[in-house]
Formats: sequence, C-alpha cells, structure tokens
Amino acid sequence: MVYDRVCVLKNSELSVQVVPAEGGRIASLKSLHSGMEFLTQSRRRGQYPQSGFDARFQDGPCAGIEECLPTVGPSGPETEGGPAPDHGDFWQLPWQLLAASDTHASMSALGFSRTLGFSKRLTLAHNLLRIAYTVENVGPTAQSFLYACHPLFAVSAGDRVLLPGEIRELRLDYSKGDRLGASGSIILWPATKSGIRLDVTLGPQVGTAEMFYTPRLQDGLCGIYREASAQVLEISFDTERLPYLGLWLCYGGWPSDGEEPRQYAVALEPTTSPSNNLANAQRTSTAISLKLVRGATGKSSSA
Repeated sequence: MVYDRVCVLKNSELSVQVVPAEGGRIASLKSLHSGMEFLTQSRRRGQYPQSGFDARFQDGPCAGIEECLPTVGPSGPETEGGPAPDHGDFWQLPWQLLAASDTHASMSALGFSRTLGFSKRLTLAHNLLRIAYTVENVGPTAQSFLYACHPLFAVSAGDRVLLPGEIRELRLDYSKGDRLGASGSIILWPATKSGIRLDVTLGPQVGTAEMFYTPRLQDGLCGIYREASAQVLEISFDTERLPYLGLWLCYGGWPSDGEEPRQYAVALEPTTSPSNNLANAQRTSTAISLKLVRGATGKSSSA
C-alpha cells in the first residue's frame, strides 16, 4: 500500500517502507515481534541534491538500503563509457512505482550516465524480504557497470558482524588515517594481527571508518546479530551473480571532510566486483558488460 509517497509492505512478522521518490530506497525494515529497526534512519534535513554527475552521496538520505549502479565511488573520465557519479545514478533518481500491494512492490528507473534501465521487485513472505533485480541496456551500444547493494544497517556497540564461514581474511580498500594499514593490505578476520576485533561493533564516538572486500565467495550468507533483541538479520545472495561482499564499518568516521551528521552504520554489500569504482572494475576485468543481442535489449538479473 502507498501512503504519502511511501510504499508500505507488511505482514505479521515484518514491516517494510520503500520511498520510490528517493532512489527507490528501502527506508525501514522492522521486526514486529521485537520492534527492532534494522536500518539506519536518515538524519538529513532540507532538500536533497539535484541528480547529476556532481551530486554527492553524503548530501542525500544516506540511510536504509540504496542501490549503487554503475559504480560506488565516483569514476572519472578515464572510465570506458565516460564518467559515473558518486555512488552511481540510481540513488539520486526518482523511481517509478509500477505495482504495489501489502506484500509486493515493483519499481524501475532509467540511468543518465549509461543507457541502463534498473528495476526491482520486492516480495514479503513470513520473516523474509526477497528482492529481485534486473539491469537492462536500452541503448544501441554495449555498456559496462558494477553493481553493489548498499544497505546501511543500524547497530549498537557490542553487536556482531557475521561473514560467510569461509572468510579468514579481507582486502582493505580504505581505512581512515590508515588505522589498519594502506589500501590493498590483507587484514585477518575476525581479529587483526594486533588483536583488534572487527566482528564486534563499536560505538559512534570512536570516529573510525573502514572498507573491505572479500575474495570471490562460494557461500552467499552473512548477517548482523543485534544484541538488544537477540535477533540475527541474515542476508542471503546468489554468488553466481554477486560473487563478492563489501564490508563497511563506520563508527562516526565518515564523512571524511568532517561534515555532520556523522555516519554510524555497518554495510554488508553484495557486489559484482571487489572494486570501489567502475574504472577499477574495468581494469581488473570484474565489470559487467551488457550488449544488444539480435536487436533485443541486453539484460542481467539477480535475486
């Protein structure tokens, strides 16, 4: 059902709120048994930025589950196909709501940096929210992209981050002030060589921020244990389509320019590439390419 531009899905277990006008983002995912809200809530006030190549992700809602396509970090003019904006096109675009009921919603949008159409269908069943995605090339030439689901999960100090059981180490992409080392360093999981526990969440006053990527995965299952409600939020994804997982641990250390509000969240980001931007994904041959086949639209789907 739709109330004041918010699409609400609800059953006896979960309540989900989606805002098509704000990048189609999932703004709330709440357990109706415990009342636990699993997603960060936006603390931004005022108007969000106009969509375009110069829009900054930190000036948008910065909350809930948003979509990063065709890049995460901004990708410059050296990128094949041209530049791509900070966190991609689709978080900053209004999406068209195609259908909605108490337990289903579907929506779509058309990008501006690439001729890519993006659609998703949400289905709520018992204690499960399923999201199925489709990316289409609607233009005359091949287009490449990376995709990362970008869920900013709410946490409290002492919660636990649960990665696939096969993970013993991560590649460090970013660490504020090089706290854990330089970009590209290999970091042990769940505890670093110096004994820092990465799987136990810290408080918002710590001021740290780190981004990691897993190696290629066999097991697409991760999650967060919320101590206050003794609940585990599980995230399951298809590693044939999304073979990597990005991990963002932000305990008040971002935005890096010191702007408020400071982010306090953990993001578990199933992704097509262990690269932060499209140019790097192209260089490492982990970008996805969609071509037109016999005059039809190129299409890629995942769930």
